[in-house]
Amino acid sequence: MDENNLAVKFGKRLRHLRLERGLVQEDIGAWFNMRKSTVSQWESGRIPHPTIIAELARRFHVSADYLLGLSDTLAPAFPSVTLCAEESADYLPREAQERIEEFKELLRLKYGHKK
Repeated sequence: MDENNLAVKFGKRLRHLRLERGLVQEDIGAWFNMRKSTVSQWESGRIPHPTIIAELARRFHVSADYLLGLSDTLAPAFPSVTLCAEESADYLPREAQERIEEFKELLRLKYGHKK
């Protein structure tokens, strides 16, 4: 396997980001309504459609250039400036997302706020 190959770099970086966040291939596949086998192909060196690369970069909070191995800088060139309580946490494992929702509900109960 050619370590300098763009597809190989992409696969390694995707796998690293997924494992770092405690996600399984099924979690990534669910983001795109795709099977685990498709994500496995990506991690094995098959490059997905550019819109999928862009969405992966957004969800992992990295640049597409980083994902493709064109840069070693993790952060997107133009980070999102809209951070709020409703910021997406869908890059986290399902268990973490559930805990966030439980915590939000606890705060709503404590402070008397209805959904």
